[in-house]
Amino acid sequence: MATASETYTITRMERWVGFGILIVLAAIAFGIYTAQNQLNPAVTARQMMPESKKADNSFSLEALAPDQVQTLSSPEYFDPQTLPDKINGKAELYFSAGFASLTAQRFSLATDPTLWFEIFIYDMGTARNAFSVFSMQRRGDLEAGGPTMFSYATPNGWFMAHGRYYLELVCAEVSKPLMSAAEAMASAFVDKVGADAANVTEMTLFPIEGQVTGSRSLVTSDAFGITGFNQVFMAHYQLNGADITAYVARRESDTLARSTAGMIRDFYLEFGGTLLEGPEDVAVIDILDTIEVVFSQGQYVIGVHEAPDKETALMLAEQIRKRLQERGDDKTKS
Repeated sequence: MATASETYTITRMERWVGFGILIVLAAIAFGIYTAQNQLNPAVTARQMMPESKKADNSFSLEALAPDQVQTLSSPEYFDPQTLPDKINGKAELYFSAGFASLTAQRFSLATDPTLWFEIFIYDMGTARNAFSVFSMQRRGDLEAGGPTMFSYATPNGWFMAHGRYYLELVCAEVSKPLMSAAEAMASAFVDKVGADAANVTEMTLFPIEGQVTGSRSLVTSDAFGITGFNQVFMAHYQLNGADITAYVARRESDTLARSTAGMIRDFYLEFGGTLLEGPEDVAVIDILDTIEVVFSQGQYVIGVHEAPDKETALMLAEQIRKRLQERGDDKTKS
């Protein structure tokens, strides 16, 4: 056992280890000092983010409020930088469809301020963009009807596309008086905006007979899982006891339309489809006991998806072609 008088010689290795520990402790201390004197980057980003502006619509939403409705809050305005503040988690859907701005404001029943709804007015820039969001947001079997051609109701809200706008009016609770007031507010907005420009060519090409009410939609990307098949209008049909989808997509030229139709044909052939006899320049494909039809007409790609037989598929496709020809919008453009 060592005595008090004995000395201990520190080795060179121990000196280096001790020196290293001191350096680590100094680094930790410096890090703590820096953190205490510097804002968290997330906080900094939040502080740099501009505050929501007041709504700058060309007309006041308050002025549109019907007699049974009173203002509950000031209008808020959100641009592409601030939209996530309002609808965190859903902003990308609107960005992908050309979002320009959002105006939101709350209103309540004049007779009972505890019954309120919030109106969201998305300016999507074009009628096509507004319809795209409307169709992508739609879920399940919902009650069609409302102030516009493209609108539906849930138990506590109204949803619609009108011109370049997509509207949501969401009630705080399920209430018939509240839903009635929200619908009146939406109707006032529609009257103020004026004629609906959303009736674009593609949506008018689908035959009415057999069409499932409220089934028209716009798929902005990769329709049917086909990479690059974008901006595709669709409508669902009940024909000969089967569910069938018809689709139309416009391209910048007839050359691009032919190329797109060929891409769709090749996609189904690659996955085991069999090419059947059909009219000239029309691809008829048998795959998984259903029929796919696709062809181009001028600048348009026209197709039928998952038909029960060739005759039904060709009949529906030819009806769409005929409507396009009647409109005179199928001229070739190189």
